[in-house]
Amino acid sequence: MSTPELPKLSLPSDVNYIGVFLTFGCNLNCSYCINDPGQAGGRDAMGRTEMAPELWVRALNRLRLPPDLPITLQGGEPTLYGRGLGLGGLLANVDASFDLLTNLALPPGRMKRCLDGQVDKLRRDAPYPSIRVSYHPPEMDRVWGRGIDTLLDRCEALRDLGFRVGPDKRSSDVGIYMVAHPGNLGACEDAARAAAKRVAFETKEFLGLHEGVLHGTYKYPFSIDLVAGGHWPTGLSCQCRTTELLIDPLGFVWPCHHFLYETWMNGGSGEAFDRLSARDFAVDEESLAGLALRPVGHILDPAFTLAALRDWHPCDRYGRCIGCDTKVKNNRFQSLEDAGLAHTSVEIRDIVFPESVLERIPAERSERLRSYGIIAAHTLNA
Repeated sequence: MSTPELPKLSLPSDVNYIGVFLTFGCNLNCSYCINDPGQAGGRDAMGRTEMAPELWVRALNRLRLPPDLPITLQGGEPTLYGRGLGLGGLLANVDASFDLLTNLALPPGRMKRCLDGQVDKLRRDAPYPSIRVSYHPPEMDRVWGRGIDTLLDRCEALRDLGFRVGPDKRSSDVGIYMVAHPGNLGACEDAARAAAKRVAFETKEFLGLHEGVLHGTYKYPFSIDLVAGGHWPTGLSCQCRTTELLIDPLGFVWPCHHFLYETWMNGGSGEAFDRLSARDFAVDEESLAGLALRPVGHILDPAFTLAALRDWHPCDRYGRCIGCDTKVKNNRFQSLEDAGLAHTSVEIRDIVFPESVLERIPAERSERLRSYGIIAAHTLNA
């Protein structure tokens, strides 16, 4: 019996990014990991539970996407999906273009088998590389010796597969990105020198607290450090909505990275997935039992619509946000870099600040935040 075709999903025009977390399995054990924002040493708890390739193909072919919006495959380490052989078939059978976030865990020969000739699906005209390679100095040095040399060699080996590789990010399909962690600034300079004239290289700002100091530029005050910085014991209430489609390794769609990572750090969504599998992925309250944080839905649910991404929803976790959700950054059109227009992955309004926290926000800024609807008016008027 053939599987019935699922209704197509039209993406809201203001959704800017599609992140598919194929797996949370990883070949590295970094002391700083974006999957573990609190750096609480819980990264290994996320496990290797993954949705089968045929389900991903069915799910992703539902999406009606504009030609300039790729599906970004990430993790964990996405090249390890399907024991290192899962990407080629997925790329070949989904009608979309793709970006890849990877640490190039696979050496050139295995990478060739992993992609299985699907080079064109990972090449497109864009102002930044479609294959974005993360550099993690301590772990890569431990595994490879001098990690930056091996990483550069693996980047350049992608040229033999048909990718453009060079130092200009606007004309290279491949680029190396490194978090400028306060403890790694010397390594950043060393890596930049090694990559010069070979592979596009950029640093990304470190987000979060380090030795009591908050790093990063955020649109929403105290969104990252309210609780972790000791300013208030619990999260605050607000209204929130996402500008991204975030899908976990079992197909659940989440409203932000905090909900996604927190769920997987606490056991994942495996039991809910098993219940859904038995009922053709039709989501109801019973199927989501046991999930402390609620997903937006499941990508294989016939009744799911992407309009739900742009619905405002109540949240009581403001102040425990993840940096990549509330940081000021570029959208896919390089809005900040090219036009000075700041973008954030989530939009937040009606934050109810306690007076002791609110009074630390400069008056002129708090008035501006109220005019944007970010701070609840009754909070300022209390």
